[in-house]
Amino acid sequence: MKRKITIIGTGNGAIAVAAHMSLIGHEVTLYANERYKERMKELHDKKEIELDGVSVKGTAKIHKITHDIKEAMQNEIIMPVIPAYGQKKLALELKDYITKNHKLILAPGSTGGALYMAKIFNDYNKRVKIAEMHTLPYAVRMSSFTKAYIYLECDLIYFSAFPSKYNEEMYEITKDFYPNITLVDDVLECSLNNGNPISHPAPMVLNAGKIEYGFKHYHYKEGITPSVARVNQKIDLERQEICKELGYKVIDVKDRLYKMGYAPKRDSLYEAYRDSEAFSPLEGPYSLENRYLTEDTPCSLVLLSYLGKLVGVDTKAMDSIINIASILMDEDYFQTGRNLFDLGIEDKNSLEELKEFLFNGYEEVLEKIS
Repeated sequence: MKRKITIIGTGNGAIAVAAHMSLIGHEVTLYANERYKERMKELHDKKEIELDGVSVKGTAKIHKITHDIKEAMQNEIIMPVIPAYGQKKLALELKDYITKNHKLILAPGSTGGALYMAKIFNDYNKRVKIAEMHTLPYAVRMSSFTKAYIYLECDLIYFSAFPSKYNEEMYEITKDFYPNITLVDDVLECSLNNGNPISHPAPMVLNAGKIEYGFKHYHYKEGITPSVARVNQKIDLERQEICKELGYKVIDVKDRLYKMGYAPKRDSLYEAYRDSEAFSPLEGPYSLENRYLTEDTPCSLVLLSYLGKLVGVDTKAMDSIINIASILMDEDYFQTGRNLFDLGIEDKNSLEELKEFLFNGYEEVLEKIS
């Protein structure tokens, strides 16, 4: 079924998703804010993206490139492919145009993305069906805004909707684009399987001196030694305990990486990173001012810590990395990072109340009032 889809974003993922959607037969509108107009001029003029790699290949014809948000919102399906730190700004940009008929699919939601944006929309009395993936659908690099190379397509993508009573409806739409999505209970379970807060902040903190010194650096191949991998594993064990307390299926990070296609099956997390053909060649980061630290710590790891406190899980390893990262960057991430209030769940006093909210969303509140 041919669908009209609006992709939002200007990064590697957004360009690849736009090209992919077009090549499999959908009509794609690509939206980027006016501030990116000059940066995307070549793509705007050509309206073509050369896509290569392990997924679909070819010259993708993009139906429309627009910097007009009103025009972009003419389509029913809206797919933001943006970093977590851009979700607030985007929600505020969309609030005057979003309707109950729109369907947002966050690719990815990062950690708490669907709940975070839904809370902002609710603050303006707007409600919309929002779904999220736990990761980008593929690993991709682009050499320009008209050329992208997919070097890995994820074999496993966790997926859910908010409110989760719309899980099946949103799943039926999205599986046409990505048949390898796997439906989970709700968006909080999806968010708890975002791998970035496990793989990124700790190695950045523990390699800060080397990164700042200026030599070539490989985050995975060099930065994750056996001892650093033990820290990552400890953080993941804390995450697993949070999953258990919330009643979600528990999967170890190394096993999830294997199922996604990012790493071979190994006995230890260190060996999984070490032997990964996807991770090993990746150069950088070359500065602490990098999303691995400045996005994945406040937007993801901090939220995991707060969730741990909510359900009574000790998060010493997470908190240690957050505290050192805060000192390194001269910013209190516990204060500036994503918290329970941002997700609209700060007043959920029991697991039953939280689950009811995740299932019914803000619509249940309206029903009770009426």
